Amino acid sequence: MSKEELNKEAAEKAKKAEDKLKEEKESAKDNTEETKQNIQDTLD
Repeated sequence: MSKEELNKEAAEKAKKAEDKLKEEKESAKDNTEETKQNIQDTLD
């Protein structure tokens, strides 16, 4: 494998990891909102 191919592969892996992190962050944010709503419903 050439250096260029390795760099391309590394960039793709980094992008996938970044996308996954972004997705998990969004999911956590959604869960937080849902939890807040559940607590509010319980208190009401």
